[in-house]
Amino acid sequence: MPADPSHTRRVSRRTATDEETDVSVRRARGEISCAECRRLKLKCDKKLPCSSCTRRGCPSICPNGSLSTGQGTRFVLADTAQLHAKIGEMGQRIRQLEDALAIFQSGVSSETHPLLRDELLSIKFGPDKGHALEREESSQEPLVNSIDALGTLTIGDRGEVKYFGRSAGSETLFLAGAELDMTSVESDESPQLSLEIARLSNAFPFGAEGNVDRAMDLLFSHLPSQPRAWSLCETYMEHAAWVFRPLKRDEIVNDVLSPIYKAQKERKVSGSACSFNISSHKLAVLFLVFALGALVDLTLEPYNTESETFYHLSRACLSLRSVFDSPEITTVQAVVLMAAYHGMGGKKYTMDSSWALISLGAKLAQSIGLHRDSARFNMDPQTVQRRRGLFWELFSAELFHSLAIGRPPSIRLSYIDCEFPIDDEATLDKDGRTRVGYYRWKYEFTKEIFSTVTELTLTAEPPRYQTVLELDRKVREKTLPSHLNVFMSPEDEHCTPSVYMRGCLLGQYRSVTLLYIHRSFFAQAMLDHPVNPLRSPYAPSFLAAYRCASGVIKSNLNHFDRFPDLCCRWYNIWTHLFSAAIIVGCIVTRSPSSSMASSAFIELGLACDLFEKGAVHSRRARSGLALLRKLRQKAFQVYSQFRSGNSPPTVILSVGKPDYGDDELALFGGQTRVLVSKLLSNRSKNRSATPQSSILSPIDTESKPLLSENAPDVHPSLVEYLSMFPIDNSNANLQPPSALFPHETSASIFSPQGHMTGSEFQQIPSPWETSPSVLINSSNSPSSYRDDPPLFTHPISAPGDPTTQYGNIINQNSPPESNLTDLGMMMTGDSGMDEHWMSFMRDSGLLEGNMNHSGLYGGSA
Repeated sequence: MPADPSHTRRVSRRTATDEETDVSVRRARGEISCAECRRLKLKCDKKLPCSSCTRRGCPSICPNGSLSTGQGTRFVLADTAQLHAKIGEMGQRIRQLEDALAIFQSGVSSETHPLLRDELLSIKFGPDKGHALEREESSQEPLVNSIDALGTLTIGDRGEVKYFGRSAGSETLFLAGAELDMTSVESDESPQLSLEIARLSNAFPFGAEGNVDRAMDLLFSHLPSQPRAWSLCETYMEHAAWVFRPLKRDEIVNDVLSPIYKAQKERKVSGSACSFNISSHKLAVLFLVFALGALVDLTLEPYNTESETFYHLSRACLSLRSVFDSPEITTVQAVVLMAAYHGMGGKKYTMDSSWALISLGAKLAQSIGLHRDSARFNMDPQTVQRRRGLFWELFSAELFHSLAIGRPPSIRLSYIDCEFPIDDEATLDKDGRTRVGYYRWKYEFTKEIFSTVTELTLTAEPPRYQTVLELDRKVREKTLPSHLNVFMSPEDEHCTPSVYMRGCLLGQYRSVTLLYIHRSFFAQAMLDHPVNPLRSPYAPSFLAAYRCASGVIKSNLNHFDRFPDLCCRWYNIWTHLFSAAIIVGCIVTRSPSSSMASSAFIELGLACDLFEKGAVHSRRARSGLALLRKLRQKAFQVYSQFRSGNSPPTVILSVGKPDYGDDELALFGGQTRVLVSKLLSNRSKNRSATPQSSILSPIDTESKPLLSENAPDVHPSLVEYLSMFPIDNSNANLQPPSALFPHETSASIFSPQGHMTGSEFQQIPSPWETSPSVLINSSNSPSSYRDDPPLFTHPISAPGDPTTQYGNIINQNSPPESNLTDLGMMMTGDSGMDEHWMSFMRDSGLLEGNMNHSGLYGGSA
């Protein structure tokens, strides 16, 4: 019987397989050379992996694997670029498969697929990159979390809706204060207008139909006498143009005032309404200059009928030609001047209408191409400069309006290539270096700093806290030149209001910007850690906000002491002063155990005094005062009980009526809220009580440095933030006073009849209690911080009790003082200030830079 050949083949195949298996086992045992060494005829040490494979970079294939034969495979790492490319392709493929798996899993279950666990998702990045990403995420975790700050939505009884963004916490509280104080001392007297003028005024902004020549003839008849016109223009340029100047003096005189009055004279001589060619929008500009001039005319009552009459005449002029379909440069000027009038025009107007008008002006500016550089259109040099100046004034004003009310601006910086106008105020110093003028520095700050702050503050996605700290650094690097700081120059009694107020405005630019940057995080720090806000991840914002608030209050004391009547008429002064008062008030009411509480309580009283005096003439000051009175009463009760050691209140006292609990601070910080505006004043007083024992728990009053190596009460982010500021070693020998506000204070400080001179103002006690043992390595600090005061934290202890000096002043039934010279009544303490606070005051523009600081602490060295 013949042999079966297939059987022979099966036996041979089985024998070969067994031999291969046997060889693999023997190689795994280290009995024979590995496959790669055998292929290359190399000596193998028979280890696992062998030294040859390890040296060549392919230990993973040892002992049974081998590389393919051919050029380029002698060393497995010979072509790393190809390997990285291959890894990238595999990572991309893994990502696609993960996405497909995630989509499929979401359709069948709400559970995460086991193959999509976090530790498995990092495989596609490779070992090194995956670990690096994990380290980066873990290192940034404390500063990544943003806060809940969507803003506030208010709803009226009839369905009216108003939105305030997260930067508009002050406006929300102003609304609350306005409803708390329903009384008004403003006159409701309206101007006497003809029916035709009233009809034309009411037609704005959509335009009116009718005989334009006849309407122009009627409007020309309402021009004031030429001497009064000159007086109003001069008043506007001296008392109003320092904050907003859409057209310069020569343009007002040569292109607006003189041509219009020349045309009026020709009309009277010829008797023909067609003998002049004056744009109705140019006439509107002149009437608005008159309106603003009358509004800041200190010889007239605030919100007088003369200003209101000119305002309605300007509206009538604007309605004679469509502002939308045929705008010109005077159209933009008129609309933005109208926005300025709405901002300070009394109870008939609001910040909402002012913001809407300034935004309309921005859109009209875009429609005539102001945001693009006019030199490219081959215009004459004078027109180019005027268009540039108008645009940057408008752009700056809209950013401030938008940030104040928490709504996005109309123009982003990325759409702009308009150059700055020529700096006609530039001068040379003694070394021949150029010193920038007021408007150039203002425009530079707006472009480089404020536009970025507005963009990140108002964006839908709240900024990461690391971004906030980076913004803080940029603001501090943009220092105000000394020649523009009126407080660092010798005091000039003959300084004009325009020059002085321009210096005041620039002096507060950085402080106000930092308030907007940090206010939401300040509120979050107070809400999360009321006993010790320095333990919050947002402790840097807590300190920065308090420093700026204190500086704003003290600088406004000086402003009001110099030009009280003019300051009372500007709404933006009350806005920033109100924000500062809320910050210092919250420190007292929520953290009375802090060493800042004593000075914050005094500063709250100072701010309330200014609001008391301003409320006589300003509706905005009156709205803020209604709320600040309650805040001061709350601060007085909380701090008095803390200092006396009595049991703390069982409920949180409310600023408003009724009790909001934490909502007041949350509203100020711009956190997400929906409010019915009537409830701000009519909600029930009997809301459930919230314990406050954690806020007012007594603690040891012994001072302890906070920034020691083992300090448990300071968040690490604060130490990192403080490390950016250099320390002035000249203070190493200075000893802090035993108490910031001792009871042996000279009675002269409380004298109600003494005028507050500049030297007395410099004796305001310091709220900063310096710990000499606190040293921060500043070797890596940028040199640009040399002009900024170092930040020093405070022991969580209560200094002297200021409530014992002026408890009677807190009485809410006491009549407001009629004199701005008795601000010293709220002062207490020694006349010394530590060097760091003096440095901050100089930086804020409150003290002369060459002041002698010897004997700061009552003669102690």
